[in-house]
Amino acid sequence: MSEIRRRGWTEPPPRPPRPRRARPPRAPALPVHHVEPPRAIAALSRWAAAIGRDADRLRGVLAVTLAVCGLCLALLATWADVTLHRGVGDGITPPIVRQHTGRDLAANVDLTRFPPEQLASVTAGLQASGIRYVRQTFSWAEIEPAPGEYAWERYDAIVDSLVGRGIVPVAVLHRSPAWIRSPSGSAAFDAPPADLVAFERFVAAVAGRYEDRVPFFQIWDLPNRSSNWGNAPADPAAYVSLLAVGSNAARGANPNTVVLLAELDPFPEADEMNDLEFLREIYEAGGTAFFDIVAARVNGGARTPFDRTTSPDAPSLSRAILIREVADAAGDVAKPIWATHYGWEAAGDGSGVLTEATQASYVVAGLERARAEWPWMGPLFQWGLIPGPDLAGGTPAGFAMLREDGSPTALFTELGAFAARGGTDAAPTGLAPVSANQYVWEGAWDSQHLGAETYRTTSDVDARFRLPIEGTGVVALARLSREAGAVDVAIDGEPVDISLASFQAADADITLARRLPDGPHEVSMQLSEPGELTIGGLVVERAVPMQWPILLLIGSGVLLLALGLFDGALLIAERSGLLQRRGGELWPELPQIPEWRPARRA
Repeated sequence: MSEIRRRGWTEPPPRPPRPRRARPPRAPALPVHHVEPPRAIAALSRWAAAIGRDADRLRGVLAVTLAVCGLCLALLATWADVTLHRGVGDGITPPIVRQHTGRDLAANVDLTRFPPEQLASVTAGLQASGIRYVRQTFSWAEIEPAPGEYAWERYDAIVDSLVGRGIVPVAVLHRSPAWIRSPSGSAAFDAPPADLVAFERFVAAVAGRYEDRVPFFQIWDLPNRSSNWGNAPADPAAYVSLLAVGSNAARGANPNTVVLLAELDPFPEADEMNDLEFLREIYEAGGTAFFDIVAARVNGGARTPFDRTTSPDAPSLSRAILIREVADAAGDVAKPIWATHYGWEAAGDGSGVLTEATQASYVVAGLERARAEWPWMGPLFQWGLIPGPDLAGGTPAGFAMLREDGSPTALFTELGAFAARGGTDAAPTGLAPVSANQYVWEGAWDSQHLGAETYRTTSDVDARFRLPIEGTGVVALARLSREAGAVDVAIDGEPVDISLASFQAADADITLARRLPDGPHEVSMQLSEPGELTIGGLVVERAVPMQWPILLLIGSGVLLLALGLFDGALLIAERSGLLQRRGGELWPELPQIPEWRPARRA
């Protein structure tokens, strides 16, 4: 300070104090309350802490977790496989289902309801809409009104009209005449005959008269209904007796006749057997030898065609799978199933679940699903052409393809469009027999019937056939022999090298292609050198879809389950002293090598 004064410096004035900012008033502190967690969470926390402190407990929990996760994945994969693939076939897995026809459009049409002058126009309309099979009642009461006296005129006209349009009749033989019914069933038009000899005579007369023009006979209709069995309790054994007599009579008159089992009612009266139970009883009674095709009544109900759930108590498209499983359980795995009634019911007045447009889309989608996934399914017959009395109790208006005034429904229009855009032009999954309409034959070919099998054979050099298919592979059912000539085979124009020459004659399944892109292809086969070419049909393969996710789930589940069980077993063995404890490591730690280098020199 003296130095400052000596030099004449003045002392700087003191700085004024900095004003303090006013702090906002603080809210009074609230009292802190300790919140207890729920007992379950607290117990879980203590348990987790205890496990974390115990290595063995932690290993045990991890092992159990792995095993449970693996088991859940395996169960999920099994459920998904059953749900997605139940009833689905690839077409070539033995035994191959023996189809007797192609799978074109089919319908129930009672042409006896039309006057003779309208038959030509009705059958022309069916042909234009793509209908190739018609299920027609052949009333015994009308054909044989008195013992030994036959009235053929009406049915001759029906058969001539159908066959003239390239439509194959399926004759349903039922409706007994009054003179052959038992006294107890005299008032029932579908009572079984009291004398089976008379029924045998009637069936033989029909088969002998129409021969191959009517190749399919269905013996009776809905015999599991008491109303169709003389108002008496349905009797599977009695029906098998009727079936045996009718089948033997038809085959005796025409060896090429194919016999259908009667259609069965899925939902009869409460005290009657449904279709599944009655079919099992037919097999137990030894009926399998007397029919070639199983018939099913398939009502889609309120479920979509994509619904894969199967229930014996509810109508659905997938009910056909239950029929198939009954036949499989009886060992009848090579016979096809025909849906002799098929469809969804629409309510035009708005009181029902489905509109006409929805009904039409469901029916077409169901056809496509059956063609792609079910090689055991044959034609699916539309429920009926017009409303009114018909087969199986009649055709309700909601099932009919035509309205009462004759105008087409959306279903009839959509079926015609489906056929026009080639919906049935390609052979679907499974066997395409040589009788299928999808084959295009060129040159001279003859038909051969060897037992239950039908072949086409030629000795005409350059004779050939073509078949469009829809699938991922194809197998030829061909005849090998010393007389077999050289053949040229091509798939989509690409040649396939095969030989049918053999020292001993035999039928063989010859793989032509596998793992093709899923879609349309064309197969052609031509006799290129002198010899014979005999073919029994082509089998179309379609790889079952959505298999790799199932395999991935199963593989992951099995791996996790195995790891969990292995680690759990290892832990138990260590704790019990059977194995030396390794400190939780799979391999022991290797000993350290001591320092071996010499010390540095000073």
